[in-house]
Amino acid sequence: MQSTDVTSAPRSMRTPPGPKMQDPRGALILRCGPGPTPGMSIASTTHWSIPVFNGRPDWSNAAYRTVQPAPAADGWAEDPTPDTLALADRRRLMAHIRRASRDQTAFTYKTRAKAPDGAARTILVQGAYILSRDGCGDAITGFAQDITGVFLRKSAEQETLEKLNGFIESLPAGAVRVRDGKLNMNAATERITGYKRTDLPDLEAWFAKLYGDTSGKLLRIYQRQREDGFPEVVRAAIRRRDGEKRVLALRACEDPSGEIWIINDVTDRAALEAELIAARDRAEVAAAAKSEFLANMSHELRTQLTAIIGFTGLLTSLDDLAPLQRHWVTRVEEAGKSLLGIVNDVLDFSKLEGNAITLERETLDPRRLVENTVALVSPQIERKGISMTVRVAEDVPAALVGDLGRLRQILVNLLSNAVKFTDEGGVTLQLEREQTADGAAKLKASITDTGIGIPQSAQSQIFQRFVQADGSISRRFGGTGLGLAICARLVALMQGEIGVYSRPGEGATFWFTLPLVEAAMTPETAADQGPVDLAAIRILLVEDAEPNQELITTVLRSAGVEVDLAVNGAEAVEAVQTSRYDLILMDVQMPIMGGVEATRRIRALGGAWSRIPIVALSANVLPEQVDTYHQAGMDDHLAKPINPRDMLSTIARWVDAADETATTASVASQ
Repeated sequence: MQSTDVTSAPRSMRTPPGPKMQDPRGALILRCGPGPTPGMSIASTTHWSIPVFNGRPDWSNAAYRTVQPAPAADGWAEDPTPDTLALADRRRLMAHIRRASRDQTAFTYKTRAKAPDGAARTILVQGAYILSRDGCGDAITGFAQDITGVFLRKSAEQETLEKLNGFIESLPAGAVRVRDGKLNMNAATERITGYKRTDLPDLEAWFAKLYGDTSGKLLRIYQRQREDGFPEVVRAAIRRRDGEKRVLALRACEDPSGEIWIINDVTDRAALEAELIAARDRAEVAAAAKSEFLANMSHELRTQLTAIIGFTGLLTSLDDLAPLQRHWVTRVEEAGKSLLGIVNDVLDFSKLEGNAITLERETLDPRRLVENTVALVSPQIERKGISMTVRVAEDVPAALVGDLGRLRQILVNLLSNAVKFTDEGGVTLQLEREQTADGAAKLKASITDTGIGIPQSAQSQIFQRFVQADGSISRRFGGTGLGLAICARLVALMQGEIGVYSRPGEGATFWFTLPLVEAAMTPETAADQGPVDLAAIRILLVEDAEPNQELITTVLRSAGVEVDLAVNGAEAVEAVQTSRYDLILMDVQMPIMGGVEATRRIRALGGAWSRIPIVALSANVLPEQVDTYHQAGMDDHLAKPINPRDMLSTIARWVDAADETATTASVASQ
């Protein structure tokens, strides 16, 4: 049997009767005075007593369940220790008893014994010399306690702790076990920090040596993290023993044996993250610069195109132009519209790249869409003397849901391309319904031409930006190479597909398919509008550019509109307070005061000024710019260059709406 001597040196326990007596570890044993009643049992503790005068042992009843007591002896010649102890253990225990009797001291002794059922038990024996009140009944008395469960638990805990320490040591990452402020770290932590284990024995040394001046702050963070259950990873810079600065990421968790820290050196990762953040910041600055450039370019080009396209439109409406003059004016008008198309393509592609386009959902008539689209490219077809064929299958629904404007843009781009590259023969537009293998319905549009065709090597790249079939294309036919790229982006945005079939010299077929969503009802067909009657309407035009002032006032006055002019926002705010207007056409970028600020001030006047329609008249057409106009209180937006019919229709619509609102308010007040 294996035993352990717990006491190191006997301590005299000869004390007056009455006070409590304690063993060398300070644990309460018993109260001096008459011993416990024979046979007494205290929980799982066995009481025993050996009177000095006869040495006859007295065991409590619990002893017979724990160990087998020796027969009662008549004196010290007999061994009063339990028979179930090994001989060596019995001798050691007897030596403790004799020493306690001789020196009148206490002892604690741990040993192994067999219970009556044969099971091995761990027993803690505690004893002391006790003085009787009369000095004649002295005895060696104490307890024998079965601590097998405690011993096994401690053994299991020790085994678990040793396994945990072995696991921590084997980890490739840094690992530290913290218990009662003491640290036990592995070899990886030594490599990361440059310190030996003995250099960082506790929390104080860890924070002081690794974090220096910031140790107090980080220690408080650590304490807060511990109180919260270590919810997040803490990242901080340390200084290694050799002076090198490193960044550590520390993740901690609670464990029955203490805290476990997992430590990783993320210096390189932190540097990469910093580089990526810097790159992102540079990209955002570049994107902002690009947006600003596009906005400025769009504004300047559209402002000049307003005058070019507007005045050529007025000239072509004159009846007394000579044929050659009309031809020249038409050329200027076409060049202006072509330049406007390029500007629109650049802006559209920029918006597509920035995910700034939101699709509309409206009811549309696919047959009318095709008819109107073909009408837009008819002048180009007529000049080239080629044919145009349109086929719409009977099973194509009469009403669909989609973005009418974007669908028209895709068809116009593809039709214009087909016409541009076709000198003989013609172009065919076909619209049909397709059923996919999974039963989904699709709308398929095909544009086939008899033009020059596209080499196989170029077909895979034809929908990329700035790409054309070969270098001579742009020189011969012109174009930026953005049209097809825009079509591809828009089709993708609509959850569709686009492609091309072609052979050089045999023409090409561009096609796209879109999910077919039928509308519940047929869209109303708008009747062709005749001349808009705006007689007796008074409008304030706020515009600083003289060519645009002249153009817009000419168009408005030819429709019977009375026009007053203000050259900046400050004049507009003053004008509305002295005269009554049915509507305000407000430029945005002007000296002294711009149109956005002027609108805010007019709306702030309250009363009738809060209801007067204000339409932005601007070359700034980016979505975020138009949003700014609406937020300032503008009701609508007309993009420059101005389309005279669109401008007059917009004016009529808002004036009618204002009249209805005023009538409703008047009736309600009566």
